[in-house]
Amino acid sequence: MPPLPSPAPGSGLSRRQFAGRTVLASLTVAAHPLAAAEPARRLRAAIIGHTGGGDYGHGYDRVFDDLAEVEVVAVADPDAQGRAQAQARCGAPRGYADYRELLSRERPDLVSIAFRHPRRHAEVALAALDAGAHLFLEKPLTETLADADRVVEAVDRRGARSVVAHNRRYTPEFQHARALLLEGFVGRVREIHCHGKQDARAGGEDMMVLGTHDFDWFRHCFGDPLWCTATVLKDGREALPGEARDGREPIRVLGDTLRARFGFPGNLTVTWDSVRTSDDWNERRGAREHWSFEILGTRRVLAYHSGVGFAYLESPYLLHPANDIRWQPLPPAQAPAPPSHHRHMGRDLVHAVQTGEPTLCSVHDGRWAVEMVEAVYQSHRTRSRVRFPLAERVGLQPAT
Repeated sequence: MPPLPSPAPGSGLSRRQFAGRTVLASLTVAAHPLAAAEPARRLRAAIIGHTGGGDYGHGYDRVFDDLAEVEVVAVADPDAQGRAQAQARCGAPRGYADYRELLSRERPDLVSIAFRHPRRHAEVALAALDAGAHLFLEKPLTETLADADRVVEAVDRRGARSVVAHNRRYTPEFQHARALLLEGFVGRVREIHCHGKQDARAGGEDMMVLGTHDFDWFRHCFGDPLWCTATVLKDGREALPGEARDGREPIRVLGDTLRARFGFPGNLTVTWDSVRTSDDWNERRGAREHWSFEILGTRRVLAYHSGVGFAYLESPYLLHPANDIRWQPLPPAQAPAPPSHHRHMGRDLVHAVQTGEPTLCSVHDGRWAVEMVEAVYQSHRTRSRVRFPLAERVGLQPAT
């Protein structure tokens, strides 16, 4: 494989609709030549998934599609039928039931750790790094903060490049909104109110599965969080640490109602809520979902609603006495368009491997999202404000 670049710290809809509007957009951008010189040979890529056990995330068996610099050589999946189907989708000539055999025989340059459930992400990532590969990982990076620390340490030690699929960073509509925020379109941001999807997974599972997208994007826009305070409830009372459980997806979670508040630089506060109720709040209501946020600035309000998109109010308040305030589409940003590799997660990884530049969302960034989840549980457990970086790195433990 090509020499590994020197290590560098990371730079920082219904679910199905969300995947359609964000993930697929980032995966299907037409390929463009990299600015750097072409490598002597194509990079060899492998896909690792598990049909029936996380599958292939949001289509991440095809994250290297249309990249002329990459040859997908193999798929690992313990399910024979699913493995054959994945091979057909990504054009891999070989398939393996055991990912360890794939890594040993193929020695790929790039590995897509595609399965949606994060419980085995650290295990497979560490094995892929030992085999000399660079990493693409479905989010969340890992199930626990301790596992995230292990992956980050191994990536840095080996000088590997990595991309974690917090895809909002790569999606044009979110890049556009971020550019406007950085240009001061809403003025100084004072508060952000974020609402989880709040479906059958309300509470801790909602936070881990979908809230990590929110946490990553807010950090991408506003910098590293400083502190967290939170309350976690179960059946209307304070949840007990011993009540941690596996959710509908095999992720260790706590509580069915969660109310969290994060402090960011500049005296900015971000609230994130996911609530279980006894009425129809947690039921689907057409195409629109509860998953949304409002960014309140000193000049305007910028909002996002899953199933609707972005809009803004020409007012610093959600409610205004004037009757002429209406939601409007976002105007163009002044910033130039991002480079092509920042519109395609697979291309970003290839670009980083070939140039040594950092990726837009590395394992360092992925770890921050997991750390923000853990901060919520630590604050609830200690009934106190916790500060970042967290001193305690061991939280909810996965089932054995």
